[in-house]
Amino acid sequence: MIDVTKNEKGVVLKLNVPALDRANASDLRLAATEAIDAHTLTVEVDCSTLDFIDSSGVGALLHVSNLLSQEQRPVRLTGVTGPVLSVLELVRVHRLFTVEPK
Repeated sequence: MIDVTKNEKGVVLKLNVPALDRANASDLRLAATEAIDAHTLTVEVDCSTLDFIDSSGVGALLHVSNLLSQEQRPVRLTGVTGPVLSVLELVRVHRLFTVEPK
């Protein structure tokens, strides 16, 4: 469901699901908690497969961001589709991330 790739600079979390919602948001939280540490310089969440996100999914993305220090932020959200971006903008969290649309 979530592929984690680590390299010398950071962590990439690739979401392999069409929806990030209550059913699987905890998986992202767990994967991020296990992968990110104090030595992580950058974090990217590949959202290219997402067509839907609910409040649980937004909360999971915020959890990922909160794992980082101010110096490590912001988290990059890549491949963001229109519907997902609309939700992020609606709840006004899009400014907390670097958003790269699909």
